[in-house]
Amino acid sequence: MFLKSNTCVELTNMENFWSKILFQIGSFQISGGQLTLGILLVLGLLILDWLVLFWILPKLFRRFQVEQARRRQVRRRFQPLFLYGIVLSWMWVSKMDHTLYEDHIRRINVSTLIQGLMLWQIAFIVDLILGRVILRGFFKAQENLKNPILMGGTSGLQRTWNTSNRYIKYAVYVVTCLFLLRLFNTDFTFFEGKIGKNLYALRISNVLGAALVILLAQLVIWIIVHLFLGNFYRRRNVNIGSQFAFNQLVNYLIYFVAGLIALHFVGVNITVIAGGTVALLVGVGIGLQQTFNDFFSGILLLFERSIEVGDWVEIDGLVGKVRRIGPRTSVVQTRDNRSVIVPNSKLVIDNVTNWSHGDDLARFQVEVGVAYGADTQLVMKLLKEVAQNHPKVLPTPEVSARLVLFGHSSLDFEVYFWSNEFMRIEDVKSDIRLGIEQKFRENKIEIPYTQTDVWVRNWQKEGS
Repeated sequence: MFLKSNTCVELTNMENFWSKILFQIGSFQISGGQLTLGILLVLGLLILDWLVLFWILPKLFRRFQVEQARRRQVRRRFQPLFLYGIVLSWMWVSKMDHTLYEDHIRRINVSTLIQGLMLWQIAFIVDLILGRVILRGFFKAQENLKNPILMGGTSGLQRTWNTSNRYIKYAVYVVTCLFLLRLFNTDFTFFEGKIGKNLYALRISNVLGAALVILLAQLVIWIIVHLFLGNFYRRRNVNIGSQFAFNQLVNYLIYFVAGLIALHFVGVNITVIAGGTVALLVGVGIGLQQTFNDFFSGILLLFERSIEVGDWVEIDGLVGKVRRIGPRTSVVQTRDNRSVIVPNSKLVIDNVTNWSHGDDLARFQVEVGVAYGADTQLVMKLLKEVAQNHPKVLPTPEVSARLVLFGHSSLDFEVYFWSNEFMRIEDVKSDIRLGIEQKFRENKIEIPYTQTDVWVRNWQKEGS
């Protein structure tokens, strides 16, 4: 009975303290309960601050090998965020919130501005951690692994990282703007009208939502291609051409779906668009026939894979390496480092020699003529010896030589060799020709000039 009485007294005292006004200035007052709740919230935020700064972030920094300057930058970004949290907590506990602006649509308080600052600070932090910490650490790891999907030299790696970081930044700030529009209730309608029987209104949030869909599509493509497919390509040892073809098909599919979703965000009826697209294609089909031909030829190349990125091709006497197969055109880099833009339809319709289709080996030949009377067996031996000794000539298949023609002035030979040095094959041929000339000189084998015998009939009779 005595214990029960003490408990009741303690509860009564606690209730009295909870409701007791400890501090008051005009209409502003703080009770014991508000003070206790405010202190607990501040302690909770301080504990959260300590966990983030001294436990979570250090683990993240070690995981992605973040340099000291970047670590300090991330920590500095968190300090204002926790300060805003403490101010908001006390404003909520004390119910002290001044109205700055109010009309029939929106009401903006001091707490609204602080929440907006918190959202913007969170955007800074998310952008910094995703782009400068996690993404940067991932690319460093891929650079150490020499991942061919991401590599393209140091400039290629840097370019890929810059592009990915830029899309992350845009996506983060677009999401932040959507939250701010909702927070301040400022989703204005900047276009409103009637389409058919339906009213149509285009708001800021519609445009930002459509932009966010496209940005997220870019990020999804990056994640699928560089994370999931990249590991699969390495395990299966998939060649670069096949990787590029499949990656492009993934790009087209995701962009197509994202485009439909983006149109839905801005309130466009997909059925109407489909019907209008058919009519448009019929209307401009003749004028854009070649463009559509190139586009579908590009898709056909990706599916058929008769020509892939990395292949060596010869088109109308032009020899080069395929660097990119785009939606409408492809880029071929020639031996003198020129980039030639080739319409995709030309690669599909015209006769194209693919030197590296199926494998990266090709047979080449060097021609030479010797004077009649030369030791043909010695000539054959010297030709094969010179070609075999060149470092860019493959040992298998074996080098071979043939007597191909009894010419007007010479016995014509050809030496055949295999190589995968497509870019500098003319240099290889030049080296072999120089070696042949030196060997022939050492062995007294003559490379004749072109000779022509002129017979004059009845020379004496006509001259007398």
